[in-house]
Amino acid sequence: MLSGFHSQLEQSVFRYLRQGARQPILYALARGIQPNLSMEYAKEIKEGHLLFISPFDASLAMVTKETAHLRNLLMVELADELFVPYVTPGGSLERLLKTPAARRKPILTLDLPFNKGLLKRGARIYRPAQLLGHSGAQPALPLRRSYPLS
Repeated sequence: MLSGFHSQLEQSVFRYLRQGARQPILYALARGIQPNLSMEYAKEIKEGHLLFISPFDASLAMVTKETAHLRNLLMVELADELFVPYVTPGGSLERLLKTPAARRKPILTLDLPFNKGLLKRGARIYRPAQLLGHSGAQPALPLRRSYPLS
């Protein structure tokens, strides 16, 4: 899993992933990696289950909209596919999905009414096998290599 784990929900997912089976986690920072960061996560780092990455030097300690955008571009480049639960029209995620790197990636999203725009752009609905009410993963839309946002 690769994420910036920025929102409260993402932080909850990060804590959950650290508790269970050893899911490999790439934590992408929108600032430099601080020297004391490894102390808190020493066990997971040593075991090879957690890796912090950043396109910035350690001297950059503050997160800005610009550094978050650059971090997000890095994550898009590294990802095989993107999970996008929701896009706010005109928001930063919508702008990110218009970048050439994001347009080349398959997108998974949730089956919710407000995601019709993502589905029209070629996103597939994410249906995990263990989801209540599903006996297994259902067929989704076929993967495409390009997802135009116009």
